[in-house]
Amino acid sequence: MFDFGIGYTEMFVVAVVAIIVIGPKDLPRVLRAFGKTVAKMRGMAREFQGHLDSAMKEAGIDEVKKEFDNIKNSANIVEPVKKSVVNETKKQEDDFKKLFGDVPDPNAPRADAPKADVAKVDPPRPADAAAAAANTPAAS
Repeated sequence: MFDFGIGYTEMFVVAVVAIIVIGPKDLPRVLRAFGKTVAKMRGMAREFQGHLDSAMKEAGIDEVKKEFDNIKNSANIVEPVKKSVVNETKKQEDDFKKLFGDVPDPNAPRADAPKADVAKVDPPRPADAAAAAANTPAAS
């Protein structure tokens, strides 16, 4: 019922304190004045909200808000379409596999492919590199 952060126990404590401080004789008069004040504040808030709404309509923000809501709602449409496309693609893939069998991965090595002959080349030994440097004519 009350959505302003005060529970029934807190309201009970406030009521007891009000009865003690104000007294039972003047309490109805104070509560009536408090009610009138709250009613005036609500009326002012309602009037302010009305002025804001009319200013938004004049500025065209109302149309922008409607367009934004339409865009937001259209984003909700994308998800079911995406799911249906994925399902349809999966069905097409399954039909293809039924007709042609499983297609191997093009990047996977084939078992019947000939193996390339790679000549083994030993890395040069440090002694061979020094001998080759000694046989090279020096540039003058």
